Amino acid sequence: MEKVRWTQRKTKDEVLAAPNVIQEKTPDLLESSLVRARRQEPAEICDFGTENDLSTCDWANRNGTLLRWEAGAGALSNWLGGPSTDASGSDDADKGGYIYCEMSQIVPSPEGRAAQSAFIESPMQETTGPEGKCVSFSYSMDGLSAAGLRVLLHPVVEEGGVEMYDRVLWGTKDSTQGKWMEAEVLYTYNQAHQVVFESIAKEQTESFRKYRGFVAVDNVALKPGLDCRGHCTFEGGFCGWTNDEDDDFNWALGRGSRNPSTGPATDRSSFMHGGMEGGYAYIDSSFPRKPGDRARLSSTELEPTDPDSPLCLRFWTHLYGNGIGTLSIIIGDEREEKEREIWSLSGEAGNAWYQAEVPVSSLNPFKIILSGEVGKNNLGNIAVDDLSFTHGSCPTTPQVAAPILGDCSFEVDECGWSNVGSRERYDDLDWERISGQGVRAPSQDHTQGNEKGFFMALAKNNVQRPGSRAWIMSREFKGGLGPQCISFWYILNEPFIDNTGPSLGVLGIHVKTQDKMGNVNVTSIWKLYNHQGPEWRSGQAMIQETMDYSIIIEGTWGSSRANGFIGFDDITFYGGACSTKPAAATVRTGDCRFERDICAWQNETLEKSSPSWRLATVSRRPANLPDKTFGAPEGYIYFDLFNQNAGSNMVRLISPQIVATEDPHLCFSFWFAAFGIGEAAELRIVRQDNSTNSNSEGEESEKIWLLMAKDMDTSRPMWTPAQVEVDSSTDFHLMLEGQATNGGFAIDDVAFTPGSCSKFFTRTDMIIKFLVKAPEMQEKILQCIRETSASWILCHENAPFCTSFFMTECLVGKVVMLPCHPHMAKWTSSCY
Repeated sequence: MEKVRWTQRKTKDEVLAAPNVIQEKTPDLLESSLVRARRQEPAEICDFGTENDLSTCDWANRNGTLLRWEAGAGALSNWLGGPSTDASGSDDADKGGYIYCEMSQIVPSPEGRAAQSAFIESPMQETTGPEGKCVSFSYSMDGLSAAGLRVLLHPVVEEGGVEMYDRVLWGTKDSTQGKWMEAEVLYTYNQAHQVVFESIAKEQTESFRKYRGFVAVDNVALKPGLDCRGHCTFEGGFCGWTNDEDDDFNWALGRGSRNPSTGPATDRSSFMHGGMEGGYAYIDSSFPRKPGDRARLSSTELEPTDPDSPLCLRFWTHLYGNGIGTLSIIIGDEREEKEREIWSLSGEAGNAWYQAEVPVSSLNPFKIILSGEVGKNNLGNIAVDDLSFTHGSCPTTPQVAAPILGDCSFEVDECGWSNVGSRERYDDLDWERISGQGVRAPSQDHTQGNEKGFFMALAKNNVQRPGSRAWIMSREFKGGLGPQCISFWYILNEPFIDNTGPSLGVLGIHVKTQDKMGNVNVTSIWKLYNHQGPEWRSGQAMIQETMDYSIIIEGTWGSSRANGFIGFDDITFYGGACSTKPAAATVRTGDCRFERDICAWQNETLEKSSPSWRLATVSRRPANLPDKTFGAPEGYIYFDLFNQNAGSNMVRLISPQIVATEDPHLCFSFWFAAFGIGEAAELRIVRQDNSTNSNSEGEESEKIWLLMAKDMDTSRPMWTPAQVEVDSSTDFHLMLEGQATNGGFAIDDVAFTPGSCSKFFTRTDMIIKFLVKAPEMQEKILQCIRETSASWILCHENAPFCTSFFMTECLVGKVVMLPCHPHMAKWTSSCY
């Protein structure tokens, strides 16, 4: 059997590991602490009090550290720092207490570590016993200066003893965006010790250290080990895990193999940290076992997972011996009585312990099942140790253990993801697998959190232009398995933004399918534009396909490619109907930026010889107009007509069907530019009702927006924003209608947003400057707006729907100001 390739990838705990911090407590202080701890037990749960009665429950800052943990409350957070509420989630959560550390403090220190971390220690703890202790807590982290949170075990040494290293029990480096998350840690230790929370700040040399940031902890409890449901160290038993009755044999507990040719010499903890205590669970493949025999170990029943927050199961495996069979992780659905395999690995992996990870998601109560299968001979002992669960997704590790190859941390290779070949002509660039050592920013990957880790970055070259893009594609996934979720970490960072605004580019996720006729369809499910910040952020999107499909990750450069960075890391797939995160990346039906196609919008006529809306290209575009999105020479649609009879050459672009929404209105926004010399050019937006209540002769149509090019300066086209409110109480199509005698209109960046449009168009100054050429007239109109009401709208005299209403107040030249009168409510956001 082929030997499995493992990588000695550092875990998050090891990445965050730091040198031992020498304690500065004097012998007298140490002795008094020991005496106090022996007569005093910590409270079962410490919620750190309330705003007017804050307490640390005998947790104390470590002597000698310059950064300090403080007791705080939400009501004080904007003054002193910390999150705006405690972790209770109650109506008065802003008054609840917690402990926090403000990470932007700059402190003088000869040693960088003392200025980078704050430690708060529990009262002294005696031996945990073999069943261990469960540390449960809530945590929150936010801000550019915050770098991480760890839970440490600090051995307490009697006077004259040898100082020992702190042991990392748990750690995270990911911001919670100010939200509270829950965590549990199970550990065992046979000596006096303390539990320590360490908050970690960015290094003082980093520019982000001066920005505000915090790490906060709440609702800390030290409980019996069995309270960490599903966790197990196998020191004092199976922690509630049970051997199945209908398998071939049982899992057993061990401390070390009796055969040097298979099995581990010690448990994982002793392998990593030394010491004499520790155990693990294993299958014994010796006589009377035979190839194919299976042993199954089942967890206690666990609660269903949130579709937006799966669990990450972490465990350590030892697969050493010539006859290693198969270790599998199975989810057993307790309600539907079905099982599915989520992780499986076969063959020898070397005489060492390796950490494995797998995302766990289930809509129903479930159990985790460890299945060990005997291999070809009796040298096939399989061992597991230190099972734990954390909230959030994680890529399956090692990647070959995933049932569907797609998860990837990019530490070894691209895991089957591949750049689209140049012959297919879908893109212009490639994605590159690089480490933090090869770039200026970010200098760290997400997986390891250091410059040695790898991730994928959008390539740059000397001949690219705005709009250049790269596609990387997954292997094919089987469809029809219900909703699936893709989660990942991304970075879109534009360090220097000029006065034209952010123009970094876009990161997108697409689903590619192919029907029986060979027609390829690419559907966007996630898109995020331009600068999002200098740090890694989490993203996710739902996939729901009945046909087999592939996933495409697309990166597109804007006009700011010289100093920007676009990258992604740690891709995970799991079952569940997750929501789109962040919300700004949601792709709605009808949204389109026309970068390479018209997104499911359709021309009314498909005949090439007939007038129609067209995509701008480098060689064919009106007045050399660049696109609005990136300033590229293509990436928008336009119509350009020449005909003496304007009414004979109407063009229509029809949206995909927009399904009725709970909110009765959608705001349709877009950018337009007029060009040419014809005075009869018009742009209209028409709503076509698709409900069953439409008239029998055809679908009802309603003109909701009109703009004429007459009296506009079309010699130098410029992009102008517009929006119109659309009735979304029934299904509908929108039609972009245009006609002209010599010229036309260009359109870009169309989008549907839930809710009503603003009563007063926020870019009034731009519209006035576009419609009115005299600077003194522009100022008179703007002054009129400022002196009246923000709810007034600007109407052009050529918009017939506006001129049919009673006009009052300001009247300047050919531009009229109208109040929002009830009788004209339907036009308040629709005409100029």
